[in-house]
Amino acid sequence: MSYKVLSKYRSELMGVAMLWVMCFHAFDLDLGSETLNNLRADGFGGVDIFILLSSMGLAMSLSRKEVDFERFMRRRALRILPAYFAVMLPYTLYTVRADGVPWIALLWNSTLLYYWVHCRGAFNWYVAGAMTFYALTPCSFRALRGAKRRELLTAGAAAAGVLVCQWLMHADYWQYLDVFYRFPIFFVGLLIGFYVPEDRKLTGRGAAFWGLSFALGVAYGALVRSGVDTSPVWVQFCHVFLFTTVPVCLALCLLFEKLPLGAVRRCLRLVGENSLEIYLLNVSFFSRVLTIRRYVSIGGPTHRLYYLVMFAANIALGCLLHRAIEAVREKIQRKPKELPNP
Repeated sequence: MSYKVLSKYRSELMGVAMLWVMCFHAFDLDLGSETLNNLRADGFGGVDIFILLSSMGLAMSLSRKEVDFERFMRRRALRILPAYFAVMLPYTLYTVRADGVPWIALLWNSTLLYYWVHCRGAFNWYVAGAMTFYALTPCSFRALRGAKRRELLTAGAAAAGVLVCQWLMHADYWQYLDVFYRFPIFFVGLLIGFYVPEDRKLTGRGAAFWGLSFALGVAYGALVRSGVDTSPVWVQFCHVFLFTTVPVCLALCLLFEKLPLGAVRRCLRLVGENSLEIYLLNVSFFSRVLTIRRYVSIGGPTHRLYYLVMFAANIALGCLLHRAIEAVREKIQRKPKELPNP
């Protein structure tokens, strides 16, 4: 097996990540066991899968054809911002009316500055964070391409990201950790983005490395949950996914390769290909759980049936939104340019 499987099953992995994130946001869903409930509560790790696969894809794209920074950012913006504005605008207007959010939130959300100013009514952090990662990609890609030892540079960049998180926590800038927690996995994704075009094989040594990485992640997670005082170092559970994201993705790819999971893969691929729109709806309108339950109260104390229905509706609407945006985009691209007057 080679690292190409991460590209081959990219959509399926995105689908797994999206479902995991949805479970994380289902804050009062009871799955019937402590292990499953802990796994649900750790669902923010799905975002690390998103970041890993996104940065991997960006590095692969730049490996094929490097473009200038303006064109690179324009392409990324055209991919992510139409869906963002299609959800953010009506949702922000709704919160202005329903929650008394100030109108200035519409300006901050529209300029993507909402995350950095942390205004009342700020939209979910992911789009502002993704655009930040996109802006850093070209220079980071060039640095890795020119490095003699890409692995060492990646390890150094990941360590620097962890140290920055330590500084932010000690300086009481907790509101920025959603993005900065993910810098280490962003650099790991860029590195793997070099491995895929090179058809780098996952050797026994590589498998042992990722196995050890997963074991370290499990040990680190156990340390965090033990509540042991580690001051002056602040240990946070989010760093678990620096160690576990790649091995988990590789293990899932192995399952996709070896097991007859055709129907499961098709469902996951559907969710993964529409994950941006599903995510945006999930963290906005479908996050209004208490409001929705005024009209849809099903599932009893475990809320399983409620979330099953809401997940299905969330996915269906996300797919419809994705199709609508793609239809508009194709129509604009097909529209002939007006000829200048003679």
